[in-house]
Amino acid sequence: MSGQTIVKSKTCMQMVMKWLLTLFRDYTTEEIPQIVLLTFDDSANDLNKGLYSDLFEKGRTNPNGCPIAATFYVSHEWTDYSHVQNLYASGHEIASHSISHSFGEQFSQKKWTKEISGQREILAAYGGVKLEDVRGMRAPFLAVGGNKMFKMLYDSNFTYDSSMPVYENRPPSFPYTLDYKLFHDCMIPPCPTRSYPGVWEVPMVMWQDLNGGRCSMGDACSNPPTADGVYKMLIKNFERHYTTNRAPFGLFYHAAWFTQIHHKEGFIAFLDTLVAMKDVWLVSNWQAIQWVRDPTPLSRINNFPPFQCDYQV
Repeated sequence: MSGQTIVKSKTCMQMVMKWLLTLFRDYTTEEIPQIVLLTFDDSANDLNKGLYSDLFEKGRTNPNGCPIAATFYVSHEWTDYSHVQNLYASGHEIASHSISHSFGEQFSQKKWTKEISGQREILAAYGGVKLEDVRGMRAPFLAVGGNKMFKMLYDSNFTYDSSMPVYENRPPSFPYTLDYKLFHDCMIPPCPTRSYPGVWEVPMVMWQDLNGGRCSMGDACSNPPTADGVYKMLIKNFERHYTTNRAPFGLFYHAAWFTQIHHKEGFIAFLDTLVAMKDVWLVSNWQAIQWVRDPTPLSRINNFPPFQCDYQV
């Protein structure tokens, strides 16, 4: 690594630390809402409709009375776009997960545009999602495409990516912009090596399973064989965020994980624990980015415009 690169990396880290110091100078940890990001990857269809109904149509709300929200990274193959329409109409965020769901490490920028921006157009055409509301992406298999992928995001006016795992440090990472070069270790290369002003990264903060093993998605962990064990693992990882700096806590899944009954039971018990807490908010990635742009304390969060909804349940 050159001296110039080291200086730029240090500058980026200093900017991040300055933001965090400002946040914690203005507010104590107890005044910061604990944001939880529930996301699902891949197709939306009849196979997962029942799961989403069980999670989102049972009256679970955030403290302001608005329904809890998730982000769906939708790929084209096997998707029934009537389900996308329903999820979008219910207040969830719809994001691009590509057309072909292929490994993209070697894609050209043109191919990334076809896959990610092309899926945005399909979501708008067949899913009824406003083109400008498809703001984010996740790379299939978390196979990030380095500078070519991020240049595509920049040129195509996407707001964010959420494909890059980061270590589960104490304290964990907040979402950040790529106004400066990447300041953390690259877990799955190739990562971007240039800056992309205005493009955000919502990092996939890694978990630890009950044996200390690391995983970047909840369904990639070594999951316990009982619902109680699943619940304990979720609580363990949640508390790393809740008891330190309250960086957004990610619940990153594929719907197939929930076909194991004890997985679903443990998760729903955890979800019900969260919605009973008055300082926890389950919101979309885009809503989380808006909070990071304008950190608002719990005393004023009920009236924070990005957390509002058109209806209450």
